Amino acid sequence: MQSIFTKNYSFALVVLFSFFSNFSFAQNEELDRLFKYHKYDSLQILLFETEKYKGNIAAIARADYFNRHKQLQKSFETLFEIDTTKLDDRLKAYYFHYLGDAFDINSNAEQASRNFKKAQNYYKKIGDMLRYNSINHDLFYTVGNPDIYAEDTDYLAEFFTLAKDIGDPNQLANAEIEMAFESLNKESSSSFLDHIQNAYNYQEQDPNPFTLGVIHTFHGMYYTDIETDKDSAAHYYNKAIKINQALDLPHKVALGYYNLSDLARYTKDYETAIFWAKKANENRNLNYDFDLTAYIYKNLSEDYKSISEIDSAYKYLNLSLQYRDSLNLQKQNISLTRFQAEKKDKENLLLKQENDRKQNLIYATIGALFFIIILSISLYQNSKKKRALAEKDKVISIKKIEKSLKEQELKAIDAIIEGQEKERARIASDLHDNIGANFTAINSFFEHIKSKFSEKEEVATLFDKTHQLLEETYHEIRGLAHLKHSGVLAKNGLEPALKTLAKNISDFSKVEVELNMHIQEKLSNNIELNVFRIIQELMTNIIKHAKATEASISLTSLENNQLSVIIEDNGVGFDENNSNHQDSIGLKNVSQRIEYLNGKIQIDSKIGRGTTILIDIPLS
Repeated sequence: MQSIFTKNYSFALVVLFSFFSNFSFAQNEELDRLFKYHKYDSLQILLFETEKYKGNIAAIARADYFNRHKQLQKSFETLFEIDTTKLDDRLKAYYFHYLGDAFDINSNAEQASRNFKKAQNYYKKIGDMLRYNSINHDLFYTVGNPDIYAEDTDYLAEFFTLAKDIGDPNQLANAEIEMAFESLNKESSSSFLDHIQNAYNYQEQDPNPFTLGVIHTFHGMYYTDIETDKDSAAHYYNKAIKINQALDLPHKVALGYYNLSDLARYTKDYETAIFWAKKANENRNLNYDFDLTAYIYKNLSEDYKSISEIDSAYKYLNLSLQYRDSLNLQKQNISLTRFQAEKKDKENLLLKQENDRKQNLIYATIGALFFIIILSISLYQNSKKKRALAEKDKVISIKKIEKSLKEQELKAIDAIIEGQEKERARIASDLHDNIGANFTAINSFFEHIKSKFSEKEEVATLFDKTHQLLEETYHEIRGLAHLKHSGVLAKNGLEPALKTLAKNISDFSKVEVELNMHIQEKLSNNIELNVFRIIQELMTNIIKHAKATEASISLTSLENNQLSVIIEDNGVGFDENNSNHQDSIGLKNVSQRIEYLNGKIQIDSKIGRGTTILIDIPLS
């Protein structure tokens, strides 16, 4: 069974769909018949819109209905509300059967197996061996893989043997289908067809159109996956589709079209594969067929990709992911209830035991009350002390974590600043060495051209203006290079670097800069570097935006162990509330560096009267 499933994932998916709920049973002939032939519209009316079935019988039947529609949250909730201590053996058999189904659909094999075996015990106790044997088939699918589960029982062999003893043709037909797949691992492909023929023979003994449709479907799969025979595969798929259409089972019809789409895809007939996939999509039930819908959309996406219709491929890929998300959400919604079955069973057992010894517990409770009060006082005092210690440990742990995070943050910022310094030096060097040199050469060539073509007055004027523009651009780039290349050198420190910065700005721009420094303490390299870059960024903004003629830089170390930095200019100023200024990259860089140094910044500016920026930085 394992090899055929791993050979073709979509093939395995369809197998699971085809057998879904084949062997579940209700509580009487009417409900049995409706569930057996998937008459869900009638079941909807009987179970939810009338009061024909009441109490635990109705609740258990509703759980089966929810399982078949993959509404597992509702199934678990319905089953967990039932008090199993009040169920007779027959209803307990159904209860654990459908609880096992719910866990099986939810891929919890351990809980599914446990509840299936409980159901088997009750079916055997009431003498219902047909339903007992149906669970052998469930266990074969749930824990029958010896590579995964350490089960000593060959559930398929037991299912087939007991089906022969009972003489039920429907179970024998399904056993032959399973043995057909088993034969692919052990025998030749002809054995598969022998088992399929046996399934047809058993089905004829007790005609069941639903089972016949299943056999046709697997027969078609053989000619799709084992021996690629397109005509034979399509023949059996179409037979199954007609049967399921007659039974009014749109879900099974959708699977038939899905199989036809897979068949076309194997033969690389992507246009036909798209046609059948869309037909399948028209028949699936959007209330619960999330997995089938997801696979249909996934195949449509791949088929459109194969014919280079990328927009359609992208559309169906997104739809597939949406339905996959719905499946994940469905699993999340039951994550809090899927493991409560064992707990519920134990709670019911304890409830029964409690009813039997209620009087004794009351007397014991009264007798122990005094002791409990004394013990409670003692425990309360101890608990109070433990809580105080725990809170103290918690505070210490939080401080350690915060300290560790702060150290990591500082290391990351140091690395960023180091990278910025290197990048600044590289850009300044490129501006000076490459672009500056190019402008010098351009200017030389331009002077030569000017001497050749400046005879006419209008041409001379044009040349003069162009020459002036070249000169201004050259000096601006040269000034920017000198400005950006001004750095804090380890052997010089902050003061020489600021003097160089002030001199470069005064020499290469229209702004005269005055520098005043009154610093007594030796500053750390980290503070010197960041303070210099803050001043450098602010002076760059003055040159670019302020239209100022004068600016001043003042640095003073205060008595409260603070460094005060004041930058002033006589420029045009700006509106502090203007978002363009608030969002400027320069001011953001300045703010980040000040925040890194645990400092504060205050900007005082009005349009028409210049700008004053005050920065306070702690020195320890």
